[in-house]
Amino acid sequence: MVRKATFEDIPAIAELYREQFREMARLIPDFIKEGNQSKEFLEKTITNDDSDILVYENDGVIVGFILLQAKTRPDFEFMLPGKYCYIMDILVTEMHRGKGFGTALMNAAKNWAKEKECTFINLDVLANNPGAIKLYEELGFIPKAQEMYCEL
Repeated sequence: MVRKATFEDIPAIAELYREQFREMARLIPDFIKEGNQSKEFLEKTITNDDSDILVYENDGVIVGFILLQAKTRPDFEFMLPGKYCYIMDILVTEMHRGKGFGTALMNAAKNWAKEKECTFINLDVLANNPGAIKLYEELGFIPKAQEMYCEL
């Protein structure tokens, strides 16, 4: 079941963030290290009108979450105005992947974005995370840009 996170969920979400940071550190060790997400950040996200954390609870245990932010495009003359939803983070624990929980979180994110009057959803995904890319493509996401870097 997908629901909005509460302050009581913060310890479970923090543990999921530790798992996410471990996985990201494995995928891009030159940029990410293992660590913790701050309690203050999670509390602010839960209480802010333009952000939320949705959790997937399975048999009383939180096995996934998605962090959403409603944003407005920058006020530049060349940019089309509008509001969009940014998915900052999403994670389903490794042992619960492939069971539809990620899809449920993403569908809940689409509903949240519509409620916030967003016109599209944007997210970033690591190029070497084929499982996530496959899920996003199955849900109708298409590439918009490609981030590149050069080591010096």
